[in-house]
Amino acid sequence: MLKKISLLFILFSFTFYGQNKSKDVNSFTKELDQKIPKLLKEFMVPGTAIAMIENGELVLQKAYGYANLSKGEKVTTQTGFNIGSISKTVAAWGIMKLVEEGKIHLDTPAENYLTRWKLPESDFDSKKVTIRRLLSHTAGLSLHGYPGWTPKDRLSTIEESLNGRNNGPGRVEMIMEPGTKWKYSGGGYTILQLIIEEVTGQKFEDYIQTTVLNPLGMTRSSYKIDETILKNSSLEHDGFGEQIDFELFTAQAAAGLHTTIEDFTLFAYASLFAHKDNKKYNDVLKAKTVEEMMKPALASNDSYGLGYQVQNIPNTSYILKGHGGANTGWHAFFRVNPDTNDGFIMITNGGSGHNIYTQVFCDWIQWKTGESMGSRCEVKPSIAGKLKAVIDSEGTNNLTSTYESLKANKSEDYNFSEGIINDLGYYYMRRKETDKAESVFKLNVDQFPESSNVYDSYAEALLENGNKEQAIVNYKKSVELNPANTNAVDILKTLNVDVNNLPKAFEIDTTKLDDYIGNYQLSADFIVTISREDDKLIAKPKGQSSLEIIPMSIDKFYVQEVKAEVTFNRNANGEVESMTLHQNGRDTFGKKLKE
Repeated sequence: MLKKISLLFILFSFTFYGQNKSKDVNSFTKELDQKIPKLLKEFMVPGTAIAMIENGELVLQKAYGYANLSKGEKVTTQTGFNIGSISKTVAAWGIMKLVEEGKIHLDTPAENYLTRWKLPESDFDSKKVTIRRLLSHTAGLSLHGYPGWTPKDRLSTIEESLNGRNNGPGRVEMIMEPGTKWKYSGGGYTILQLIIEEVTGQKFEDYIQTTVLNPLGMTRSSYKIDETILKNSSLEHDGFGEQIDFELFTAQAAAGLHTTIEDFTLFAYASLFAHKDNKKYNDVLKAKTVEEMMKPALASNDSYGLGYQVQNIPNTSYILKGHGGANTGWHAFFRVNPDTNDGFIMITNGGSGHNIYTQVFCDWIQWKTGESMGSRCEVKPSIAGKLKAVIDSEGTNNLTSTYESLKANKSEDYNFSEGIINDLGYYYMRRKETDKAESVFKLNVDQFPESSNVYDSYAEALLENGNKEQAIVNYKKSVELNPANTNAVDILKTLNVDVNNLPKAFEIDTTKLDDYIGNYQLSADFIVTISREDDKLIAKPKGQSSLEIIPMSIDKFYVQEVKAEVTFNRNANGEVESMTLHQNGRDTFGKKLKE
């Protein structure tokens, strides 16, 4: 069994590969050496680590940037990172080990293994919530994801978390018929975490450590955040590269794994079930078990197996398996192709880390397949970074002139969207620098006067600063532009404002809802499915959770959770043929696919 890929092995394999394979590998990794540090600077991410496997050989495993900026400590290949929801994939290995041992069964009701907690009563049959469906997010459960807890907080027990003491998301419950639709549920993985404890009699973190992590050689990885893990960990940072509190998780299976690029490379190798040396890398699960985990599950829209996401690269036969992960201050991405024995891993320690791995992954796909990943690769640095530097050094007096000058002269170099500026405003709100936040939100109102959301944010800062009258004016303006903004209406009511004269949310003829149902392709790899649930219209982006869309007019809808607008476009015959998604000041067009 391979306990560690030693530095000698890494250097040997890299040298061997460079001598006997195409020079494209060396040229590509050299390009990344130039590109990644620039991306870190542009997107204000302190550090990252990356690994690439090519035809079963490790061709790159390297760290860039800083783990601790104040001390000048650089990231190394042994620096620890939280990997967010990729934790689910490793947790799924723990479940599948119990399946192999006959201690649990995939199609048995989850409640058969539970004594410490039960699913709340609902209109649905809890016996249909099986282990398989929990693993594949087809169990019909609520609770998409979890925020973490600070070190000062008292962590809830697993049972408390499932019952709703989880820092915001609410309790885990059945909200749709199990086995009929895919709905991402971190709550489902917390149930699996509890099942592991019930069946094994061990703490989840201990069972996974001794049964999965240590046997794979991942001895610097853990779901338990102790002094050893903290000592070797990077700090975590917000979207502006500034250190934030370290987060802890009761929902360990869903979000709590800490690992290094060296360790997770071992997991990537273990996932390559068809590799000729797979038994050397993986003596935890049978190869056929890992293969089964990567097959799309029923009702998953062919996008999710048992702990593994499934990604088809458009216009190719290249199919990747893996997972993405994001917690506050951390972003990570993991993909393998068992058919070709390729792999890609990238872990980052900043709130904008997804912008780093997205672009590098796009480069990797183009290098591997010759195909572009489309608009998802077109990510520009945020103008907010430039504005923040001005505000922090000069205050807000020159904020508008700086913005307008940059937009006039550097319009192609930065992302000037309203969402980007709003993020900067909320950065200052979190820091209790509400005067700065108010100035930033006012800039956004001036630049995007037709956006309901910017008035809502500006009103929030005004209210925080005690300017109640102007806050009311701006909340009203937000509702006038978007009557579906129920948040603003609710706040106005708390301020004793008569809202009866404000525009009312549009009441659509429910017989017309079927007009919009279908799949809309917004880019090569981004499809949004519009469906109907009773008298509501639901949008389901591929690989993401479902969102209700609220009518603003006959063909214009609002998505409260992500503050986006959807416009359906009709042809000359009055038939819906496309949609336009408006979010963060950007319009994305999507053609309705034929059945």
